[in-house]
Formats: sequence, C-alpha cells, structure tokens
Amino acid sequence: MSHLPPPSCELDQWALTELAKRLRGGESVAVMLIGIGAEDQALRMAEAGAQVLLFSDHEPLGHDRITQLPVLSFSETGAEFPLSDFDIILTQRNLARLRYDDARTMVRSLLKRLKIGGKLFISLYGIHSELGDNYPDGSKLVNERLAEIDPRMAAHYGLNEPLCLYSERNLFSLLVESGCAVLKTSTSVLGHVRGIAARI
Repeated sequence: MSHLPPPSCELDQWALTELAKRLRGGESVAVMLIGIGAEDQALRMAEAGAQVLLFSDHEPLGHDRITQLPVLSFSETGAEFPLSDFDIILTQRNLARLRYDDARTMVRSLLKRLKIGGKLFISLYGIHSELGDNYPDGSKLVNERLAEIDPRMAAHYGLNEPLCLYSERNLFSLLVESGCAVLKTSTSVLGHVRGIAARI
C-alpha cells in the first residue's frame, strides 16, 4: 500500500484498525464503502485482504477484491448486492444529503446488512463546523433541517445541494433511533461528527 496516501481522517483509521483486528483473527472480511475518500480506502482495504463493495461513480479501480457499483444503487433499499453480510460498513458524509428521517431509514437498512457484531463507521457534516455559518436551518430541530449552505462554502467545497448538518448529539440520536449499539461518537477539529456503532 506504499503508493496510497495515509488515511486523512480518524474515521478511516478506525475502520482500518478494525479491519486489521479481524484479519489477524483469520476471518474473511467483507466491507462496504461510500462517500468521501472511499476509492482510496477501498484500495487500502482490498490490498490488506478484504473483499470490498465500493459505491462510486469514478472510473473502476480494477482490483480483483473490489466490486464497484454506481452511487445511485446504494439508496435502493432491499436491493441485492454482489456481496452481503458485511463485517464493516463505512459511510463518509453522504447521508447528510438526506433528511434526518430518511437518513434514519438508510442507517436501519445498513444495519440489516451487517453481520451480528459487525460495525458501522459513519461521518456527517457538522452544524458546528464552518458549514454551519449562515446555515438557514441552523435554529431548527435536526429532523426539520435540509438547506443549502452559505454560497461561499458551497463553492469552496463543491457542496451545491441541500444538506442536513448534525451535532454530535444528533448523530448519537440517529444511531440509537436506528437500532444501533453506539460504541463511540466524537467531533473532529473541523467540527464534523463521526461515530462507530455495532449490530448486536
């Protein structure tokens, strides 16, 4: 994996640590990935020995342990995927494009795709990040939020669609209401939120 950049965020590193632990136990590990940085993370995990299902609209990565599907197919609840019964699912900020209730439905769907004891690694854009400055829905409850961010921030980050921004408490509630066992939540130095949950 020397040609790949190291993980740029803690959530990616947490997922890699979980993968290494499972591989050391001699397990065959299946992983689902979507969101920011998913392509590099797919290569890291595949080269480590995992079987990876990647949702990406980028060019196919051409790795024999990576199955790639278009992002649109990710949201097809109940769809049959080439891999199933995942040990690890990593979703980086893509669920912030949904209303809270729809994100909860999606997390429930992801939970059903995990093996018992499997782990969900999730990050979402934070309401206390710079994206929250001048955010029109900042004073609303999380289940009422979905709005475009400040045009300057949207142009800078290429985020030109409405977003639901989360606090760490909002993320915790999302995971609990979805039926997850929450293992950890935290807020990054940039104000975005991330968490680890398990299917029990």
